[in-house]
Amino acid sequence: MRVKLCEKYKIEREEICKKIIDILKLDDKKSFILCELDEDKEKQTAILNMKEEIQKCFAVSSISTFKPDRECKRPYLNLVRSILRKQGYTFENNNILFKLENGNYKKTMKYTIFRE
Repeated sequence: MRVKLCEKYKIEREEICKKIIDILKLDDKKSFILCELDEDKEKQTAILNMKEEIQKCFAVSSISTFKPDRECKRPYLNLVRSILRKQGYTFENNNILFKLENGNYKKTMKYTIFRE
């Protein structure tokens, strides 16, 4: 019988999750703001560059980012959410008003990541 990836790569999967969380640079409440991630191309690229490493340790057939025939609006966010959820992390999202540099406000999402 074939060994499941979640059993075979326990340590590697946790390391990938830690790398993702490090890239996101969560605040003291373990959260990040979506519009900041949308504007940070370096973070997006760093997350998407992990695809090959992720494929080795995770079953990715259910993740939209890995499906060639599906278009994903935010593949980096899809990847983050999918991988962390597979490892038992929970995402809580809230609508917030984010103050821009010019003084205006922008409606966006604030994601909080935790493990129970």
